[in-house]
Amino acid sequence: MTTTIDEPVAVHDHVPPRPVSKLPELAPIAARRKAADKLIETFSLDEAAASTIADAVVDPAELRRSIETPTQLAITGGTLLAVRAEVWARRTLPDIRNPRIGAARRHPIAVEPGTDEESRFAPVGDPTSEGTTPHLTVEVESAEHMRWASGLAARAVLEANDWRYSIRNQGVLTEVWLVATRYDHTEDGSPALWAMTTAEGSSRTTAAHDVLGMGNSVDAVVTASSDTYMRGRIKELNTALEQGPTIKQSEALRCETLPALILVGYQPLSGGPDRFSSAVKSLVALRHVDAPKAWGDGPEMESLADEALAVMEDRGILTPLRRRWFAGSISRAQANAAHLPTDQAIRAAEIIALFTSDDQLVRDAIRDAVTRQSTRKRITKNVRVNLAVALIVRAVAGEGANPDRVRRYMQHGFVAVRDRYFKPTHRDADVILTDALDELDQDPAGEPGPARLDLAARSAYPLIATLSLWADRGTQNNPNADDRRRPGEVIDTMLTSRLGIRQLHRAIVDHHNGRSTLRAVNEDGSIRRTEDRAQDQILNDVYLRSTFPKPGSPQRPTSTDTPDDALRDAAARLGAAVRAVEDAMAAIRAVKALDGTDHVETVGADRNHVKEWKNVLDDATSDLEFWGRIWERRNRGARATARRDDNWETEYDDDTDRAIDTWEDEDADNLEAAK
Repeated sequence: MTTTIDEPVAVHDHVPPRPVSKLPELAPIAARRKAADKLIETFSLDEAAASTIADAVVDPAELRRSIETPTQLAITGGTLLAVRAEVWARRTLPDIRNPRIGAARRHPIAVEPGTDEESRFAPVGDPTSEGTTPHLTVEVESAEHMRWASGLAARAVLEANDWRYSIRNQGVLTEVWLVATRYDHTEDGSPALWAMTTAEGSSRTTAAHDVLGMGNSVDAVVTASSDTYMRGRIKELNTALEQGPTIKQSEALRCETLPALILVGYQPLSGGPDRFSSAVKSLVALRHVDAPKAWGDGPEMESLADEALAVMEDRGILTPLRRRWFAGSISRAQANAAHLPTDQAIRAAEIIALFTSDDQLVRDAIRDAVTRQSTRKRITKNVRVNLAVALIVRAVAGEGANPDRVRRYMQHGFVAVRDRYFKPTHRDADVILTDALDELDQDPAGEPGPARLDLAARSAYPLIATLSLWADRGTQNNPNADDRRRPGEVIDTMLTSRLGIRQLHRAIVDHHNGRSTLRAVNEDGSIRRTEDRAQDQILNDVYLRSTFPKPGSPQRPTSTDTPDDALRDAAARLGAAVRAVEDAMAAIRAVKALDGTDHVETVGADRNHVKEWKNVLDDATSDLEFWGRIWERRNRGARATARRDDNWETEYDDDTDRAIDTWEDEDADNLEAAK
């Protein structure tokens, strides 16, 4: 089974690899025998069960010390006894009937065994025990039945709860629960197989086996029962450590041993379960069935973000006062006295800039803080944005909005700035507005510059905190049902027009002035009135998405008095027609044959119609390409004029002009060829 990682991870953003050390030698048989005898004497274990435990333990002396002071695990109706020890991963078997398989199990009453690979055998039954005797018994048809069940469980576990990424870098950090288990073969006459089996399913053991490249766990455990094999494996890895291990060998050194809690006894209370197997189920249920409720995304991100700030302070990246300001633990009056901004929009921009920074010291601090609490979380750009948002929304309590709702929306509010490095400023909003408009005039077709990015970062807070801009609202009762843009993408669209830039500026100013609702503006920046002129137009999600529509859906002007207005009106109708074509294509694909396949894929479409449609679409595509090039050249030209007027000593985009000339020549050649 091969290991795959879904997305590439920069070396400074992944879980830091744990240092590797030399593996201990396999314990002598005499030492293991002595530990097994003590298990039998103390807990009345079956002799085979005791030997299985002793053979799996790395250090029998450690096991003997643990036997003297066993751990008591209270359950409903009794107490389980356990000992702690390090064990060899290759001598532990992940539960072949892992409950995570769930609905994938195909029971004989529903599917005849042998019908297909997923139902090749009946599911393995629950383990049983002889009263309180501290080992489990599992019935399987044959060795092949065990291998099949083990493979099915491994696939389900790695799909549902994949720990490989963390474990290859850190090893298994928390104890797995193990029970000596006897597998009785009921049909092929094979002798029973004893193995230390994970009681709680153990995604961690499955992941460790996969990292070690063990293949099917049942076969691997049988192979590892040979002392000769284990000594050879240990020697091979220790030699590699001395010579300088490869990445794969280092991963193996981390995974060859596991910390374990081995269940070795059971003391029932009056009326409690009278079977050891029932007691084990009760213990597992406390972890997986009736487990403590998870914190949820909000509290989790807050905890990680606070730790990130603490690490930054420890490493001198932040002063204690600035850390407290980022954490929201000082009042606005205290911030003002310390000459720190009291405007929450500025604080939000500062936080998002810090957590998305390319500064290596900052990124290392975030990585180390997160991996202290979550060893399998990769620190992607999204994670860093979510950490920032957890701190930003601490200022939302006064907005009268649901902070968790705002947090979910705001996680998608910084599209423009999360992928571009920017430095927030504390400048007056009017100054930023002037610079942002100048940027747009100089290069309407270009990427947002520092002023527009500052505007985008600062405006996201008031727009989302006041719920003037929402995340995806779905399709029900939504006049903009086809607009699935994230809040940050709406803000991105606003950055491309003078009206949008003025609207972002107004949102910042209104919020700074204490307004609970934000107002719309006209092209000149004046406050927009409602159609009846009775009051100011208030911003809301529908208004913003309609006024600043997604690309391909321009808004129709209120009049067509000028050529520009008439062109905008025609473009809006073209956008609607393109959307209609898109819907019509979807409708054709939606027609299904009786077998559920796309009917058009079977019968096709009339070639005469197809030819005519294609001619129209090809002509339209050619015109659209040409119009787009004209727009780009004209708007790039505006930037060039501004540069020349300012005596900038930079080259104009000669390559762009040459490319457009080439496109026009190609269009002329194609037209001549068509004639």
